[in-house]
Amino acid sequence: MSDSSGDPSEKPRGGVGGKRRPPAPAGLPLLGNAVGFARDPFDFTVDAVEEVGDAFRIDLPVGDRYVLAHPDYAERVLVTDRDAFAKTDDFPLAFGNSVIAVEGDDWREQRDFLDPFFFASRIQSFLPTMREQVVRRADSWTDSQEIALLSEMQGLTFDILATTLLGIDADADRDGLRAAADDLNAYFEPVTWMLPDWLPTPARRRFDAAKATLREEVRSLLENADRTDTDDRAEGVDLVATLATALGAGSGDDTDSYPRETDAAIDQLIGLVFAGHETTALALTFTLYCLAENPETYRHVETELADVLGEEPVRWEHLDDLPTLARVVDESLRLYPPVHALPRETKRPVRFDDDVVPEGAEVLVSVFAMHHDERFWDDPTTFDPTRWRDRDRSADAYLPFGAGPRRCLGATFARVEARVALAELLRRFRFERVGDGSLSLSPQMTTQPAGEVPMIVRRR
Repeated sequence: MSDSSGDPSEKPRGGVGGKRRPPAPAGLPLLGNAVGFARDPFDFTVDAVEEVGDAFRIDLPVGDRYVLAHPDYAERVLVTDRDAFAKTDDFPLAFGNSVIAVEGDDWREQRDFLDPFFFASRIQSFLPTMREQVVRRADSWTDSQEIALLSEMQGLTFDILATTLLGIDADADRDGLRAAADDLNAYFEPVTWMLPDWLPTPARRRFDAAKATLREEVRSLLENADRTDTDDRAEGVDLVATLATALGAGSGDDTDSYPRETDAAIDQLIGLVFAGHETTALALTFTLYCLAENPETYRHVETELADVLGEEPVRWEHLDDLPTLARVVDESLRLYPPVHALPRETKRPVRFDDDVVPEGAEVLVSVFAMHHDERFWDDPTTFDPTRWRDRDRSADAYLPFGAGPRRCLGATFARVEARVALAELLRRFRFERVGDGSLSLSPQMTTQPAGEVPMIVRRR
């Protein structure tokens, strides 16, 4: 499943044979790997794979973290041996008892409740609203205007989420809700992540304030929702209204089925508000950046859009006829995966070849490292959408949406949304980078660019 000249079935690089725990890269006395990891977590991880192997330990003053960076290991964590791993405490801290955080029967119950909102037929019904929000955003720009691309894409994807799944009126004021959702990332800044949980850093205070604001805003949504006469998830009934109806006309406590209490519905909406717009906004930001840096690919996409769409608005039936655009999105997700690592905690000791990760250890499945490994990708640091002509998106070294039963619930929604947004934006404007074109990354809960990624938009 590799486009590399190497053997795609190559076994993981091992550490030092016989070690009880995976090895750690060389570090500093007392500080271990703290300085190297804080300086550049992405380069640190990629270099550590080369130095000590595909299973390694990050030696930190607050305790070790373990990284797994091979498709075989990822499959074990996410699929075949998933019962040996649990979600980390960070998930309920940020998202409460939502589908993103819970396990077992609670997860299955919530997933069954949410699945109908992400069926293909439902997403198809959302497409005209998605397109309207993209056009509305584009119409707010002027020719040759400099925009903060990340902020604009966050605003766009939040507007799409609000007007489709959440059923919020397009003209409603949503700035407070969106700003609070963006600030959930603060808790997971690299420096903060390495410090003791009890230390009240500025990032953690920002996170606490964001979480409190989100709960207040989401509670208001539920209280003001139009409760329907049925608790099914028929098309046209948004998720907020469905949750409000399921809670019943009273306080929402002691109901027989999900959600059994108001706090459960609030948790679910907080998780959706964050996951439902942040990662797609990053995908759009990185894709437009890559196009601006690769003029030949950019021209191919523009030509394809002109040939397929003409003067028509993008529709569901157009999406399969835009393969170049789809490959560009796939390659952007490989080069800049919005979710750079998948955290888990071991429920028992787990052996990876010669090494054992102990029970209760925090494990990171490094999506970024696998996406940048020359064993699985030719020239992995180069943006090359043509590699997807002969490569399956389900390839084992490609995990932008995770894998297994816990694969991202909104993966299809996000891919449709990204293609609709790009089609309508690229036919209206040409995007040009400001400055030298360099892009630095800041890993938090998601892969953040270091800055707003300024762009000039020139009307076509």
